[in-house]
Amino acid sequence: QVKAVEHKHMMFAEAAKLAAKAEVGQMWLTHFSPALTRPKDYIEETRKIFPESYVGTDGKSVTLEFDKNE
Repeated sequence: QVKAVEHKHMMFAEAAKLAAKAEVGQMWLTHFSPALTRPKDYIEETRKIFPESYVGTDGKSVTLEFDKNE
């Protein structure tokens, strides 16, 4: 956590709180420190804050669908 502050990076929990506040449908964590070698180890804790949290992987593709009525 100290390194995150030093490098002005956000923790997964902080991102999850922002996603919840923004009322988004999903949050994909796609940019994290190379020092974080196993980001999936932290996703369950992150999902306690924002259940629709996912760790992106190389080659991951997602189709976004928008509600035309909004």
